[in-house]
Amino acid sequence: MEVFESADTWTAKFGGGQSINWAMIPTMGALHQGHLSLIEAAQKNGYQTVVSIFVNPLQFNNAVDLEKYPRHLENDLALLVGLGVDAVWTPNIETIYPSNFTEITLDLGILDQIYEGLHRPGHFNGVVQVLNQLFSVIQPKAVFFGQKDLQQCLVVEKLLASYFPEIKYFRVPTLRAESGLALSSRNERLSSKGKELSAEIHVSMLRISNSLENHNEVQDQECERLKQLGFEIEYLDWVTLPAMEKAKSCNLGETAIVFAGSLEGVRLIDNLLIPLI
Repeated sequence: MEVFESADTWTAKFGGGQSINWAMIPTMGALHQGHLSLIEAAQKNGYQTVVSIFVNPLQFNNAVDLEKYPRHLENDLALLVGLGVDAVWTPNIETIYPSNFTEITLDLGILDQIYEGLHRPGHFNGVVQVLNQLFSVIQPKAVFFGQKDLQQCLVVEKLLASYFPEIKYFRVPTLRAESGLALSSRNERLSSKGKELSAEIHVSMLRISNSLENHNEVQDQECERLKQLGFEIEYLDWVTLPAMEKAKSCNLGETAIVFAGSLEGVRLIDNLLIPLI
């Protein structure tokens, strides 16, 4: 496994990556089995894998959250070696955002105004900017993202359609602990009790998905139940895809239950896809 820090070194070695069947898995490190499942999916699809590790300050609207984000580079690299990853790019902030950095523009429509866009102002613009920088250097044939960040996946699709139509996009199902808790780097900031309680997010989403005819009533009940367990709820809704508008009828295409809230000061998000109805 080769580890690169500078864009110039990558380009000198691989000429921008165009001659190799690269799949890129962008991460912010603190890797867990969910990240590793993305790598395994890329490998099973016949790609050589390149993983980026970069904690992107532009997608944090909370300085404390950025400061507390876990960083375990040595451990991450050991995990990637064990999985047979071909290359890792660990750029610093000056590499991603040099003095002559210019932001790209991308119309995200309502995605930047609802749910994650509403509760994390500027977050998706930060995602767009860093991915544009990463993809421009690596020039992968494919990219793999986890479904847990569902709204981000929709943003990525827009970015690819506008700026990188040649890149193939894969959305990989959320990996969960046996309890149902969605795997996330943020989980390591939870206590053992907090992890146990956080599994109730999945329980609530399942209950709503099984009661779509009266989902508003069940959503209210589940929000109250989670609050009693100690959660601060930002949203828990049934939405259409890809518009992410509030769903009102069962006569729809693909939909999802989406959740965001905090427990023990840790912000958690999750979603549950509901097949065509």
